[in-house]
Amino acid sequence: MPEFTAPEPQTGGRPVILLGASNLTRDFPLILRLLQPSIGVPCDIYTALGHGRSYGNWSRLLHRALPGISRCDLWQALPTPDRISEQPLALLTDIGNDLIYGQSVDAIFSWVRLCLDQLQAIDARVTITLLPEFTLAKLSNLRFEMTRRLFFPKNPASLPDLIQKVVELNQRLTELAGDPRIRIVAPQPEWYGFDPIHYRVSQRARLWKTILTSWELENMEQQKVRNRLLDGWYAFTYLPPAVKRRWGKEIRSSQPTRMFADGSRISVY
Repeated sequence: MPEFTAPEPQTGGRPVILLGASNLTRDFPLILRLLQPSIGVPCDIYTALGHGRSYGNWSRLLHRALPGISRCDLWQALPTPDRISEQPLALLTDIGNDLIYGQSVDAIFSWVRLCLDQLQAIDARVTITLLPEFTLAKLSNLRFEMTRRLFFPKNPASLPDLIQKVVELNQRLTELAGDPRIRIVAPQPEWYGFDPIHYRVSQRARLWKTILTSWELENMEQQKVRNRLLDGWYAFTYLPPAVKRRWGKEIRSSQPTRMFADGSRISVY
């Protein structure tokens, strides 16, 4: 991880917008190690991440709650088109959490569409990852029920219902590929192991390179990075979001929260 200094005002970095939940949160440092040599210029990274993150509503994990991605303060923080010198890059991933929360396909797609409308207003090049249909198809009813009752007891959905919604949502997302500024990346079976949602440790460097290659950055395919043991703790330790609730109390943190030696900055929402 590059050396960082205290945040200070700066303008002119290439905007990179990263939106997602647990996979993005856990692998965020690895993604930075892939991006920084490939972009080659200072970048302003705007991210909305967090385990269990919803694209539309406040979501809670234990005592911590975060606002919905499509409605958080990130969108007010993005630079206006006249202040952008290089085309912004954007990633939307981990879109399936809201299905587990019991949200409809229409509601989830509307939140994704809201994000896309705001990204297209700044002419961003967007990559969207689909949901892994094949991992859910292999999931037993017993294992699904144990997980649902433990983590999502208020969601009465059955496994067949969830699988059907995943298929429908993937179809809706795939149709977005008709826009030349949007790339759709389908997950591969080897990216997953026993866990049907989170990426395998051994595949993380390879799969993120595959996903980010859709941005057509120079030298991305040649980048060689490794997953590090403590990567998963980086977001907890160094990336306090602009707004969160802890035990119901709202806590605010100034942004950007990190600035690197090359002038790149990270703002978290």
